[in-house]
Amino acid sequence: MTEAWLLFDEPSIRQAAGNPNGKSPLNLPDLNKIELILDPKRHLSITLRKASGLSGRRLKTFNLSGAQIRITDIIEDFSPLRNLRAFQRLEEDISMLKRNDWVLDDGNETE
Repeated sequence: MTEAWLLFDEPSIRQAAGNPNGKSPLNLPDLNKIELILDPKRHLSITLRKASGLSGRRLKTFNLSGAQIRITDIIEDFSPLRNLRAFQRLEEDISMLKRNDWVLDDGNETE
């Protein structure tokens, strides 16, 4: 799911791909349909390659994993994702962990 969540911020995708001024259409999914993407990792990979503007030999040497990592550093505002139920659950889980001093309490304590 994480990869799908990265498909909402076109400027960040273009910057992560090393082509911030690119003009080729990326055809990003509507935010309300982003969680329905069947293979979000593949979709993100294709989108980053397209955003890079590279072709041929240069595209073959494109650092895809580096671009995937950079997106999370570049996106400054994840608030548009707060309308998505899965993202809301993630935030709730993180809040619970913070309240528990970052200890996961699964209810299965051993004596």
